Amino acid sequence: MRYSLEHKAKNHERILSVAARTFREHGGDSSGIGTVMSKVGLKKGGFYRHFDSKDDLFVEAVARALDETGRALEEVAKSAPEGQAMPAIIERYLSVGHANSPGSGCVRAALGPEFGRKPPVVRQRIEALLEAYRERFATFMPGRTREQRLAKCRLLFPSMAGVLMMARVTTNPRKREQILMEARNFFIKSFAEG
Repeated sequence: MRYSLEHKAKNHERILSVAARTFREHGGDSSGIGTVMSKVGLKKGGFYRHFDSKDDLFVEAVARALDETGRALEEVAKSAPEGQAMPAIIERYLSVGHANSPGSGCVRAALGPEFGRKPPVVRQRIEALLEAYRERFATFMPGRTREQRLAKCRLLFPSMAGVLMMARVTTNPRKREQILMEARNFFIKSFAEG
């Protein structure tokens, strides 16, 4: 039975949405195509009507996750008082709510170690996505030149992802909050002030 292009597009979106969440929650390497397709309610064989390979799905899921996180952080930045966009981004990123929500949170904190184990062609695609992400936030970063702002973004966002990743390892809620609070204070002082 042939489906309409609209039906196929809806299924593609559902697969992508489920994969973006599932990969962040359980890892891209441990979440197979069958798992994702089953969660969508489709057969595993239908996967190849939407994606050429699991690596293609992985890259598209990373792109989706970066866009979701990016939109949320941009909203925070745009609603912050003038001059407080980057502190607001840092506060939101290093929040307990974000730490407790890996499935809807930063893909770099959830899957960063997996990025480095992917084949070079996949890493290049992810690298381009991360570069676009940095460009997206450089406008909120203090600094005299675009290059200064981008350099700060290259350090800040991976560093915050590492802190978030390690905060998620901590089982003690008070210790988790302490780690996040100390990191927020450090990053605001180091990156967001003048």
